[in-house]
Amino acid sequence: MTIKLINDQTWSAVLEIQAQAYSSVEPESLAVLKSKWYNSPESCFFYQQDESIVGYLLAHAWHSDVPPELSQPLPNETTGSILFLHDLAVSKSALGRGVATMMYQHLHQHALLSAYQQIRLVALQNSVGFWQRQGFVCVDQNISSSYGTDACLMQKKLY
Repeated sequence: MTIKLINDQTWSAVLEIQAQAYSSVEPESLAVLKSKWYNSPESCFFYQQDESIVGYLLAHAWHSDVPPELSQPLPNETTGSILFLHDLAVSKSALGRGVATMMYQHLHQHALLSAYQQIRLVALQNSVGFWQRQGFVCVDQNISSSYGTDACLMQKKLY
């Protein structure tokens, strides 16, 4: 079991896992997902078990308290003190094995080493409890309707 940086050969598995994982929002296009990777390739990685990719995480630098729009490519300039965790998804075959927690912990270490001030995300599909166990708290702020009706903006301050 290893965590590796996303590369050009990873995307077909990422799209397959994304399709399995999301039922409450439309899966994002490859171009949108790659815009996160192009922005911050060092914070986009996958989890490999044996020869299979069973999870992925996409995060990027961000400059605003307002999260980026879902299903929209990132603007060219997003440098800031926030690490925005855009997506963490695990294949159905790996659910319940701690893959999501391990990938988040890997990102958390990256965020600390990179001196980000906080990590933000939008929790979907009843995932608030998982993120609360990782130390995130809900932020009372309106977010784009593109995230769906059950979405919750969350943050974890690092410094």
